[in-house]
Amino acid sequence: MKSIRTFRRGGIAVAFGTTWHDLGPVPNAFLPTEATVLLRQHQGQAARCVVHKGEFVREGAIIGRARGPSSSNVHAPIPGIVKDIRVMAMSEGGESEAVVIALEGSFDRLGRRPERYLWKTMSRHDIMHSLDERGVVETEAPGKPINTIISEPRRIDLLILNAVESEPYLYAESSLLRDKWAELLDGLAILRKVVAPERTLIAVETGKAPLLKASPAADEPQIEVMEFRRRYPQDLRNQLLEAIVGHRPKTDLEVLIVRPSTAFAVFEAIVHVKPMLERYITVAGAAVKRPSVLKARIGTSIGDLIEECGGFLGRPSRLIIGGPFRGHAVHDLDVPVTKTTAAILALTDSEIRQQARCSCIRCGRCSVSCPEHLDPDLLFRLLTHGREAEALQNRLESCTLCSICGHLCPSRVPLVAAFSSRLGAMERKPIGARG
Repeated sequence: MKSIRTFRRGGIAVAFGTTWHDLGPVPNAFLPTEATVLLRQHQGQAARCVVHKGEFVREGAIIGRARGPSSSNVHAPIPGIVKDIRVMAMSEGGESEAVVIALEGSFDRLGRRPERYLWKTMSRHDIMHSLDERGVVETEAPGKPINTIISEPRRIDLLILNAVESEPYLYAESSLLRDKWAELLDGLAILRKVVAPERTLIAVETGKAPLLKASPAADEPQIEVMEFRRRYPQDLRNQLLEAIVGHRPKTDLEVLIVRPSTAFAVFEAIVHVKPMLERYITVAGAAVKRPSVLKARIGTSIGDLIEECGGFLGRPSRLIIGGPFRGHAVHDLDVPVTKTTAAILALTDSEIRQQARCSCIRCGRCSVSCPEHLDPDLLFRLLTHGREAEALQNRLESCTLCSICGHLCPSRVPLVAAFSSRLGAMERKPIGARG
């Protein structure tokens, strides 16, 4: 383990005071009696529905076929009868067709010893085809299919397993690191076989290295483990790479960064011949009675998971899917879990620090803390005056919507909302919850 690293400029220290994540192995959430499965849980077009109302589907059966290179297959998380096929609003915006499955019949996988396929004899083409068929996508929005990423004709200089969770409350990736260490190493080995990187690295936050059951050095001498300071947004691509190489990386450095949850999905798809049916999800916030990490079936409602954590202690001020900075607010407990759902947060007034907007006092906190070296105040004024071309000249496109500027602004100027609306057409991430 080398010295603790971090990026050079900007960022903020955030509270990591919760201790509930020390409660032991992640439990399985209760199976949903009714699963609502969106046919768009990935970057591209919604999958084409291949089932009909009233039809019986088995656990893991394909219910949506991929359409296009950035689309992905969608599978039935539970066995049952297709109760309805409807168009519904997605929590992050837009609409998608959804298949509603009422639980019925026996499971093909649950409660049975999983098969273990000897993947080391598989060719690169067979591995990519299997990942495509089983609907494996990046577990972070927008959910680009992993097969699309690894099939790109490029040399990979650096493969990173990014277990850094720099936003408060989040602990699902670290839980995977603790509980599924051997499986993650296998998933990483599968990716290494496909992309043949020159260097492989596991990134963890300071204090979380003990979650690794053993150093990979003995069995995997090509893998490094690197520790990073707890500082937001250390997990973002530019900040992570800056901390690794010591400066902003050159444009010719080809890097593949995957989350532990993505590597675990790769492992299950290849070794257990299993589609993406489940997610490790953090359920937290001061309004939740028993914050925890759960292994939940895709299609489960967020209300069911909150109920499994003891329900609400009081009425939450805001419900968020994802982290408190880069997540998006929702207003319906029936919103279903998808392949990219990492967390469900129920936050109180004291946590969101909501207050009325005032005039900008030119304190400069936004520009000092911006990890991309931008001037958010200037960009906001240019956009509000319709001078978008000038905003782009001042590197608006470099904004990652990390929401630090909105979080620190004492006047509560809607900086991130303005940036997000302009960057939306460029397929950037949704507005941060605190902006």
